[in-house]
Amino acid sequence: MDRTDRRLLDLLQSHLPLTGRPYQGLATALGLSEEETLQRLRQLKGQGILRQIGAIFDSSRLGYHSTLVALETNPSSVDLAACRLNAHPGISHNYARDHRYNIWFTLTLPRQEDLREESARLAGQVGARDFLYLPALAVFKVGVRLNLSGGEEEASDGSVGIGPEPLREPWTLTCTEIQAVRALQTDLPLESRPFKTLAQNMEIEEAELLALARKFLSEGIMRRFAGTLFHRQAGYLFNLLVIWRVSKGEVREAGGRMAAFAAVSHCYQRLSYPHWPYSLYAMFHARSKGEAEEILKSLVETTGLQDYLVLTSLKEYKKQRVQYFQEKPNGA
Repeated sequence: MDRTDRRLLDLLQSHLPLTGRPYQGLATALGLSEEETLQRLRQLKGQGILRQIGAIFDSSRLGYHSTLVALETNPSSVDLAACRLNAHPGISHNYARDHRYNIWFTLTLPRQEDLREESARLAGQVGARDFLYLPALAVFKVGVRLNLSGGEEEASDGSVGIGPEPLREPWTLTCTEIQAVRALQTDLPLESRPFKTLAQNMEIEEAELLALARKFLSEGIMRRFAGTLFHRQAGYLFNLLVIWRVSKGEVREAGGRMAAFAAVSHCYQRLSYPHWPYSLYAMFHARSKGEAEEILKSLVETTGLQDYLVLTSLKEYKKQRVQYFQEKPNGA
């Protein structure tokens, strides 16, 4: 990747213009032609750096519910267990981590009451010795944005605190809106008028699909329409999940401080248990072990929290966006 590629990917991770010719918008910002911009994106896709371009939805606004699940499985059969779990359509992310609980995955389903039961069923299906059901109680931050061009990162010193996202009711979608969600969650074609192609597949006008996309964004149903990367191929070799033991009265302030770090991509308060007293979860990506250690040191200094576990990602088994409103629902 050259400097222009890096700037292009930084812009793309933030947002793609919801216009008839979205790549022209990126091209103008970079002083490129539309065709050169498309060619660069095709090359980045072919090199395995650019993962996907599409809508990133808020599951809860679509009426879906999710949880993190950790399994303790036989170390000799982790790969086999993870591969069996990958077949489940409701599992979007699945990692091996360096802990007694060695498989960590996210499960998303249309019905909240099915989450715990399905988590237990999956644990039993792969012969797990034990499992942790870890739904989010509060969301402080969600969204991976890797800084590739070396530009200034927002609130990177953690000095700006933010509170958890407010709870919002699910949106009641029309049949056309559901069709639009299905279309917008697919990988956007690398062509001059990509939304026209998606709209034709829906048998509606391009302008109507774009209007729905903008509506989803303004209503908070869509978090953003942007690109995602394969972080290792982009140079971020370390993916750490750090979990913290925090008193109930400190969670809000500590979560806000962690979420203010640009390096932190996800920050949640999750259900804890007497035998698992960790309630605050922060994930970040780093280019080197030294960089990861510096980020963690800064988090500790900023929050004053000392009781934590570092769970390093050993292997990525599955990482994809949740597919909503499929003909065969997640978990079926």
